[in-house]
Amino acid sequence: MDDRPAAEHLARALRELKAKAGSPSYDTIAAWGQRQNPAVNLSKSKLSPWFNGISVPADGRPFTTLVELLEARALQKSRTPKRGVPAWRTMRDAADQERRRAASGGSAPAPGAIPSARGAAEAPPPAAGDADKAGRLLRLLPPDGLWQSWLRKAETMFRVPLDVSNAVCDALPALEDDQFTYVDPELQPAHEAMLAGLRALCLELNGMTDISDEGPQVLEISHPGTAVERNDLNRQACTARDRFLSVYWQLVNLLNGRGIASPKDIPESPPGLGSGPLDITVELQAGYTMAHGGVALLPIEVAGKVSSEAFSGPYFFGVRAANRGPIGVQIATVGIDIDCGGEIQLPYLFPALGPDGKQLEFDLGSYAGGHAVANAAELGHSFRMIAEKGGTPQRVRAFARAGSGTLFHGSWIPAPDLLPFLTTVFTE
Repeated sequence: MDDRPAAEHLARALRELKAKAGSPSYDTIAAWGQRQNPAVNLSKSKLSPWFNGISVPADGRPFTTLVELLEARALQKSRTPKRGVPAWRTMRDAADQERRRAASGGSAPAPGAIPSARGAAEAPPPAAGDADKAGRLLRLLPPDGLWQSWLRKAETMFRVPLDVSNAVCDALPALEDDQFTYVDPELQPAHEAMLAGLRALCLELNGMTDISDEGPQVLEISHPGTAVERNDLNRQACTARDRFLSVYWQLVNLLNGRGIASPKDIPESPPGLGSGPLDITVELQAGYTMAHGGVALLPIEVAGKVSSEAFSGPYFFGVRAANRGPIGVQIATVGIDIDCGGEIQLPYLFPALGPDGKQLEFDLGSYAGGHAVANAAELGHSFRMIAEKGGTPQRVRAFARAGSGTLFHGSWIPAPDLLPFLTTVFTE
């Protein structure tokens, strides 16, 4: 079992970010650093120990520049939402404190801790009541819940999914009703700071407008009069979110340092809003107009081979998303990635309006499916434009983005497999 989980978590997160950024070489990253003003040393000798978990980055400009560059690249290459520098610093701080504790025989304080009155004496085992209180918090606001993932990755707070706001705001009264205090004197102040941050965030969320009656299952920042005023409200909400996440993770890291925040200590709870992983599959399909109206979607492998009087043009590509889990989700955007090799990967986004009216956004209930379509000729024209610029489409895949920002991909399909269908589109 790894005795440095925080350091390994940071190293793994850096490796995953590098992969989502297109796996740039160390030489490429070093060149990016030299182009900064002033230049930043991002040499292989510095970065390799970070990515391999051998050493923990110092909290300085090289580390923040690295994550900023890789996050910008990952957003461009794979549309991976940014976590933001504060989240990366939190992970770095946890790894650094872990390293310090190991170097000093375990006496260094955990992130966010108040200096201990016990000094270097061996800490007693946590009180049973502290473990119970920690368990109640972690069941209400699980560290791996969708609520936390969305808040951490969201670039703005103009719209917040109800799955997120409900999880956060429902936790507040339950935590306020829990009048037991921690026996450990270092945990109680951290818990109170977390509650204060949660109250401030819920105040912002409760001031938003529920527009679920209009379709999207979200809260939306109201329009107070001017764009400037609305942007101010967004900044205010983002500040409350960032402060809450900071104190929340300080408390969770303290609990982890006491050995009462590991998964084995958190009893399983039934699936509910804001917790548990999403299980969404995405598939690219071919669509034919039916003689009596409507669109029939068929697997790509039979595209171009269909010959029936029941089918005709116009022709479509369809993206079907299926929810194989118990948690409902909103699909905000679907489209097709076009990989031309090298550095080029172009997305084709489906329109909000389909042949039968509004098709995006759409809600997927538990164990349900849904789809959106786009005129096949438009993708054909995209292929043609790429060819005119000297590129060659090599493969395509469907994708769907949830309202929370989470991205789901289908399997890559060789571009030549689409040509029979595209030939039908342009010849009929």
